[in-house]
Amino acid sequence: MGLKEAIAKKNKIQHEDFKETGGFLKSVYEQTGVREKKSDSLQFPEIYTFPALFNMAHNIYDDFISRLKTDENISEDKLRQTIPDFLADHYGDVSPLQSAAMKNEMINFIVDHLKGYGPISSIFRIAGDGLNDIIINTKDYVDVIYNGKTIATPYRFKSESDLRRVIDKMLGENNRKIDDAHPIASSKLKDGSRIEVQIPPIAANNGSCLTLRKFRDVPLFLEQIIKSGQMDMKMAYFLVKAIQGKLNIIVSGGTSSGKTTFLNTMTRFIDEGDQLLTIEDTKEIMPQMPCHSVRAYEARPANEEGQGEITLELLLRSALRSSPRRIIVGECRGGEIVVMLNAMNTGHPGSMTTVHADDTKEAIVRIENMYLEARPTANSDFIRAQIVSAVDLIVQLVRFPDGTRKVVKISEVEKRIEEGGVVSLLDIYSFKREMTLEDDKKTRGAHIAMSTPSRAITKMNMYGIDIDKRVFDDDFVMEKEMLIEELEKFMPNVMCGWKDEFVKDMFHNDPELFERWPHLANLLAQ
Repeated sequence: MGLKEAIAKKNKIQHEDFKETGGFLKSVYEQTGVREKKSDSLQFPEIYTFPALFNMAHNIYDDFISRLKTDENISEDKLRQTIPDFLADHYGDVSPLQSAAMKNEMINFIVDHLKGYGPISSIFRIAGDGLNDIIINTKDYVDVIYNGKTIATPYRFKSESDLRRVIDKMLGENNRKIDDAHPIASSKLKDGSRIEVQIPPIAANNGSCLTLRKFRDVPLFLEQIIKSGQMDMKMAYFLVKAIQGKLNIIVSGGTSSGKTTFLNTMTRFIDEGDQLLTIEDTKEIMPQMPCHSVRAYEARPANEEGQGEITLELLLRSALRSSPRRIIVGECRGGEIVVMLNAMNTGHPGSMTTVHADDTKEAIVRIENMYLEARPTANSDFIRAQIVSAVDLIVQLVRFPDGTRKVVKISEVEKRIEEGGVVSLLDIYSFKREMTLEDDKKTRGAHIAMSTPSRAITKMNMYGIDIDKRVFDDDFVMEKEMLIEELEKFMPNVMCGWKDEFVKDMFHNDPELFERWPHLANLLAQ
C-alpha cells in the first residue's frame, strides 16, 4: 500500500480515535524515511552547559586552528571528515571525549566556529523551524524565542572580540559594516534572516547586542494555523473567501504576533492570474503562488555616507507604474501608508499590508497618525474618508504571554464615520478568552461569530464570490468538509521556490497534519 493510500485509509477513523494512530505513524515514518518528531523542548549541548567543557572546547578549537595545514577555504564536509582523526590523534585520552555524544558535540563546535556563526549556528541546528528570534545581550547572555516563548539559554561567547567577529561576518554577507563611527547596523543573512546590531557606546551594557529574526524557509499552511488554534474553521472559511473576493486587508498586531506568517498563508488563495507585487524592508514574504505571478521588491538602506537609500514609499510608487493587480507591503511604518491607501482606492483591490497596533480600533488611529506624519497639512476628515474608502477588513493578531498566537478579532470597516470623527468598525469574529483560577497563564478560550458583514459580502459578490452566511452564526456547527472543499481548490503545490524537502520537513515536524487534513496527502504523492 502506498503512502497516499495509507493516509486515505487512516482518515476514515473518527477524530476521537487519533490517540490510536501510533502504528500508522510508525508505518509512514518507515515509508518516508524520516525520523520521529523532535521534542517540543530544546536540548542544549553539554559543551555550553558546563564551564569546564566550554573552556575545553575552546582550547581544542584553538589547537585545531593552529594545526590546519592549508589556507584554502576548506568545506564543511571535509572538516567533518578531518576533525574525528584530529581528536583521536591528539585528544584520544581526554575523558569527556570518550563519549560518542560529546565527540559529536565537539565536531559541531569546531564546524560552527570555523564555518558558521559560533553559538548562533548551534541554535539554528537544535531549534530548527521552531526558532523565531535570537536575542544576544552582550557575550554572556543569549536568549531565544522558540515557538513564541522566550527561553534563557546557556549559550555564550568566549569574549567580546569573539562576538564582534561573528557580527562582522554576518554583516559582511550583505556588504555592511559596523564601527565606532556607525555603531548601529541592520542587515540580513544569506538565508533571509534579518539582524539588528548595536555596539558600544550605543550599547551601554558593556558589550555588543544583536537581535536576529529567523527566516522561515518551510512554508506554513492555513491548515496548520487552524490546527494550532490560532483561528477556527469559520474564520478560515471567511478569510479564504475574503482573499478570493479581493478585499483590502490590514493585518494588525504587535512584534512577533505572526503578521508576516499570516500574509504568507493568505497568498495561497490569490488567483494566479493576478499579478502580485510584494514590497518589504527585508524580504520575508514567500507567496504560495507560481513564480510567473509574483514580483518582489526590497528596500535598500543608505550606505555609510548616507547615500543610496531606496525607501518603501519610493518602491511603492514605482510599483504602481508596473501593472500589478495586487500589492502587499510587508509593513507600513511611515509615508508609504499614503501611497498604500491610494493604491487600494485606485485599481488594486485585494491588496494587504501590516501595521503595529494592539487592537483594530488602534490600527485605525495608527494609520491616521502615519498619514499625518507624512502629510502634516492633511485634513483629518479627509484621511478618515480615505481609510473608509480603501480598507475593507482589519485582522488583529496577538501573541499571549505563554507564546500562544491568536487571531483575536476580524473587523469590517464600515462606510461611515461615527460622531466625534471615529471610523466605524463592525466586529465579525472575536476570540473570547477564558480566565481559569487554576492557571490563568495559559491561554484558553474560543472564537465566536459576532456579526454578519455587509460591505465585505457585497464586494465578494461583485467579484463573483458567494459565501455561506451561516458561518456568521455562532450557533452554526461547521463541518470540516465544508472548509476542505474550499482549500482543495488552492493546493499549495505551485509555490514559487518550492523545494522537494518541504513536504518531508512538514511531515517530520507535524505528521498528524496529514491525517487531520486528508487533502494534503496529495502533496506527499508528488
